[in-house]
Amino acid sequence: MASAERQREIVEEIFREGLTGGDLSVADKHLTEDFRNNGSHDDSMRGPEAFKHTIRIQQSAFSDIKYEILDFISQGDRAAARWVMYGRHTGPFLGVPPTNLEVEHNAIIWFRFEGDKIAERWGIVDNFTTHRFLTSGGKPGGPLTPGGPGGPGGPGGPRQA
Repeated sequence: MASAERQREIVEEIFREGLTGGDLSVADKHLTEDFRNNGSHDDSMRGPEAFKHTIRIQQSAFSDIKYEILDFISQGDRAAARWVMYGRHTGPFLGVPPTNLEVEHNAIIWFRFEGDKIAERWGIVDNFTTHRFLTSGGKPGGPLTPGGPGGPGGPGGPRQA
């Protein structure tokens, strides 16, 4: 079983090289042949290709992508990460055409490891707030208020300079 430190290294590499950098080879390197991407864009896909699909979707929907792991915990063969993705919405996402808005996309992800490879992933991804932000044109008001969900400075909202 991979140590907690090794699990974090693997997850950080997947986020840095795969999701941020678009390198599909991290899926082959760090995922089992029968990897399950539960709660993702297409739960029917298996193996490294399932995660490559996620990378492709993110890379086609956003530019200037940067993932940041905010919290990481590990116990035995399980690990969890809370992350935020910063990016500019430059391609279709969740059925919304490009808006050119800067977004924060938040999630909590659980991983199950088999040795040094990830066998399963479960995601709680805040697509609702991101979708609401994109379809409102990023305008504050109502539930999209500064510091609130979807508002400037809040989860799902634009970054403040």
